[in-house]
Amino acid sequence: MRRWLLLIAVIALIALGWSQRRRLPDRYNPWAPLDLRAPPDLFLGYKLQRLDADAPRCLAALQQSGATFSIVRDYVGAGGCGWNHAVRLQDTGVARLERPTIVTCPLAASLVLFDRHALQPLARQWFGQPVVSISHVGSYACRTIYSQPDAALSRHARAEAIDVTGFRLGNGRAVVIAKDWDKGLDGTFLHKLEARGCPFFGIVLGPEYNAAHHTHFHLEAGSWGWCR
Repeated sequence: MRRWLLLIAVIALIALGWSQRRRLPDRYNPWAPLDLRAPPDLFLGYKLQRLDADAPRCLAALQQSGATFSIVRDYVGAGGCGWNHAVRLQDTGVARLERPTIVTCPLAASLVLFDRHALQPLARQWFGQPVVSISHVGSYACRTIYSQPDAALSRHARAEAIDVTGFRLGNGRAVVIAKDWDKGLDGTFLHKLEARGCPFFGIVLGPEYNAAHHTHFHLEAGSWGWCR
């Protein structure tokens, strides 16, 4: 109920701004371009959805964010595998990826948001250190879900998901999901990070989802978070 009242109030502010020819701040305007550096607002899901539907808009947001990347050509693989509107992402503008990897532009945008607004603040709060490197085991893989013969294609088969395995802090300390998930300070950090990361992705699957995910966070592109 509170969210609906807030939405009505925001719409009223937008209408007032238009009527008086005034420009509302972007955080109160669902149609404003998404600034990946700005704190997330009420319309984050909708703005991510717009990025997914508009490749030039997505690339513009990624360029503005300071992330290091290069555009890669669309690729059509066997059996529906491949990617569209993808980039080779090297860093988020804050932390580098342990290895550059090909991801769709919307997934790259979500990773930038996750790093800036969940990972870095939590790492500084928890350890007093920034995260300088994000470890992963890749994004693109032409396979079905769990590689089962009759299953649907995995989101990895479209470069729309990445499996993150851990993080390295500025002081050299490594936090590894496979060994630290249930261990003291590091484990608490990882549990909190999984929860905070949810709004920036379509799906987040962690070690408690099933045995296949006990070593990593599975992060999918998308606009409305579903976390397990």
